Amino acid sequence: MPFADHQAVRIYYEVEGEGSPLLLAHGLTGDTTFWRTYGYMEPLKDKFRVILFDARGHGKSDKPHEPAAYDLRLMAGDALAVLDALGIDRAHFWGYSMGGAIGLGLARDRPDRMISLIAGGVDPLYSPGERVEPNPLLGIFRRGLAEGPDALVEGMRVWAGSVNPHWEERLRALDLEAMVAYLDPARPRASFMNAPSRMNLPCLLYAGELEGAAHRNGPAAARQMPHARFVSLPGLDHGGAGVTVDSIMPHVLAFLADL
Repeated sequence: MPFADHQAVRIYYEVEGEGSPLLLAHGLTGDTTFWRTYGYMEPLKDKFRVILFDARGHGKSDKPHEPAAYDLRLMAGDALAVLDALGIDRAHFWGYSMGGAIGLGLARDRPDRMISLIAGGVDPLYSPGERVEPNPLLGIFRRGLAEGPDALVEGMRVWAGSVNPHWEERLRALDLEAMVAYLDPARPRASFMNAPSRMNLPCLLYAGELEGAAHRNGPAAARQMPHARFVSLPGLDHGGAGVTVDSIMPHVLAFLADL
């Protein structure tokens, strides 16, 4: 199995297709199977060299249990380590939720490694401020650690409204200590509040209409970016925007075709 190494953390990756490189970054609790299960790969692999990777803490990648290990700059460095392992100087980047935050971090700090950015389901103007409120998922993961995977799945079902079989399988395979470390309030938080105006590369931002801050702040962030557009996905919440591929794929393909 192919792995990239970044500061002693091994990052698993896969490559499929031919063409301009496109790096895909999943959200929290995901892995490389996310993109295949929900139908992202078929429209992409005939046009791009698609690179999938498991974020640290997920899938086949290493899973540190210290909150500091999930600093956004380290996670962005994992993505760059994958490109380095493949000898790729620059790539398109598509990230959703946690993966979108990784993409925003790269666009802020290492735009020289990016051709374009597609970021969905993430607040592009996020700033932790003086106080960080605990993520509601933290309690669910802690309960899963204490009571077992059935309690985890039930907690996620209550929180999300439903859990499909593929997601349940991934939830049951999670390293919950890694999930708790990622969500720990002590983890360093990255601010994007003043970053969009400096992101001088083609960007496509999108969010479900029911997502809250990601949808509320997306249009304002796109207006600040020199070369950006925002797409609203009607009637979808955060989970729906991640798995309803037919809603976003035409926008993504049109965006990439214009570059």
